[in-house]
Amino acid sequence: MSERLQPNGNPITIEGITIQTPGLSGRVDAYLPGEVGTRAASGWTDALAEAFEGQHVETQLILELSDTYEEPDASPVGTRATHYDEPAMVLDVPDPGADWGQILVYTDESGVTTWSYARDESGALDTTRGGATRTFVVPRAVAPGTDDGTGRGAFGAVAKKIIGIVVFPLLDPVFGLVGEFFARRWEETKRPYRFRSFTEEDYASPNADSPAWDLMGSGRSLLMVHGTFSRAHAGFGGLSKSLVGDLHEIYGGRVFAFDHFTLCDDPMDNVAWFVEHLPEGINLDLDIICHSRGGLVSRVLAERIDEFDLGDRRIQVDKVIFGAAPNNGTILTNAKYMGDFVDSYTNLINFIPTNFVTDALDAVITVAKLVSTGVLNGLDGLQSMRPEGDFLSELNARAEQGGRYFALSSDFEPTNAGWKRYAADRLMDKIFKEPNDLVVPAASPYQENGSDRFPILPRLEFGVNAGVDHSGYFANPAAREQILGWLTF
Repeated sequence: MSERLQPNGNPITIEGITIQTPGLSGRVDAYLPGEVGTRAASGWTDALAEAFEGQHVETQLILELSDTYEEPDASPVGTRATHYDEPAMVLDVPDPGADWGQILVYTDESGVTTWSYARDESGALDTTRGGATRTFVVPRAVAPGTDDGTGRGAFGAVAKKIIGIVVFPLLDPVFGLVGEFFARRWEETKRPYRFRSFTEEDYASPNADSPAWDLMGSGRSLLMVHGTFSRAHAGFGGLSKSLVGDLHEIYGGRVFAFDHFTLCDDPMDNVAWFVEHLPEGINLDLDIICHSRGGLVSRVLAERIDEFDLGDRRIQVDKVIFGAAPNNGTILTNAKYMGDFVDSYTNLINFIPTNFVTDALDAVITVAKLVSTGVLNGLDGLQSMRPEGDFLSELNARAEQGGRYFALSSDFEPTNAGWKRYAADRLMDKIFKEPNDLVVPAASPYQENGSDRFPILPRLEFGVNAGVDHSGYFANPAAREQILGWLTF
């Protein structure tokens, strides 16, 4: 089914959905799941389809907007804008019922993907359910002439605007109610706590043995601590096999990793599990390489370990290498910007996919569900990164002990023109207002924050020309070389 968009702002209806696009001309086609159409319209990519299936997300309808062009003089009224004042399309979509959540997944011509949630007339999140329709305000901006029309990333075809309308049961058959304890049940099932080996053979694999504790306690060991949405094999999968071999040589084979909850538990909870599950009587003398939120876990191990009941265990931390750690927070974890946090990770996955795209998308969908329902309680792990939040305020107010700190940071600028404009117009101008790697401000890993452990002077800062995004530190040759240098001096 196909309809012409009305640049004068008059609504059109297609498959029960009303669309208003003042100032935008073009054509819209609607596809039911499984119908023949574009790559996206025929059912997303395999990775996204697998992630949706695992999260019990169903596709209601896919809209494909093609041959679009701006025609601002054709509209007697202005376009309703997003809360960032971006030109928008307004869709009134049939409510799927009181027992279902609903999200719009929008990919523009340049491949930039954003998640849209129902809004009321004031632009606030609308969590009412069971009415006739729900209203979505979808950004439509795209840098012109920026792509060649080939497929991209996890979200299917580009060169056209693709809007996917998806629904999910609010009572998930596996993870239960999409509410305060949803993230915990998801992590218990999909991201369980564990200690794992980290060898040349298994460091990039989800399958790994438990560490050989007798060996780990026999001398200085190296601990790998991953960041948000991740596990060790994904977060550090960018390391080369040869570098992992070098690390084992430096530490006499004493290298292991800590997989832990990043959504529902804060770093104090993470370390409590770490301590409780160590063998009795072990003596750990640690250096740490950590990424993103894992830096906060590492700081608790280094600075606050005396607050835990160690029994006859002993833990001491010397060197900590922080890769993109939000030591001074990231504003994206403020409730106001949690949707942007999801969007930023989505586009990192989309433009710079890894070998574990489905795993990453699974985590993103988990948080997107919670954002859409307005229930952000139970995300203590994310809230621990909130600037001036309770956790960081306390962590940065004291540092009675701690090791020698080193930092990796980056000011990242995308090369795809659409993604570049998204990052500049939204992340830079409206949110961060300072250099960033798309998730964490560039200065957050090392800058003065109130703790006497900061600022960190031994550091490697990547500029915009280095192309190091939030997930790309450990694949960068200069970062790898610097890590070895810090660990061996």
